[in-house]
Amino acid sequence: MKHYTDINDLDQRIENIIKRTVKSYYTDWKNYDRPKYMGLKGSRDRKDKMMILIARKYGTYLLTLDEIATRPFAATVYDYYQDHEGSNYYLIDLQSLGIAKIDPAEYGKTLIKAA
Repeated sequence: MKHYTDINDLDQRIENIIKRTVKSYYTDWKNYDRPKYMGLKGSRDRKDKMMILIARKYGTYLLTLDEIATRPFAATVYDYYQDHEGSNYYLIDLQSLGIAKIDPAEYGKTLIKAA
C-alpha cells in the first residue's frame, strides 16, 4: 500500500486514477462517489475510514468495508464488477492515508471472514 503524508496527495492520486480509468459516466464520481468520499474524510467513525473504490471504464463505485459486510446491495456490487474487464479495485485507508490496487477475489475472502 502506498502511503501519503498529506490528504491532498491522496486526493490527487484518487483523482488521477479516475481520470485515467473512467471514459464515460464521470458523473458517477463527480455527483455521487466524490461527495461521499469527502463526507467520509470528515467522519470520526473508524468504520468510515476503510473503503473500496471500483473504477471502471463506465463509472465508479465507492463502498466502505462496513457497507460491503452489512448491506447486500454493496456486497453484490463488489462481487458483480469483478468479472468485468477494465474494473480496477482500490483499497483506500483514510487513517493511514494509503491506497493500494487489490485483487477483489482475494481481498473478498478477507471481507467474508471479517463479517
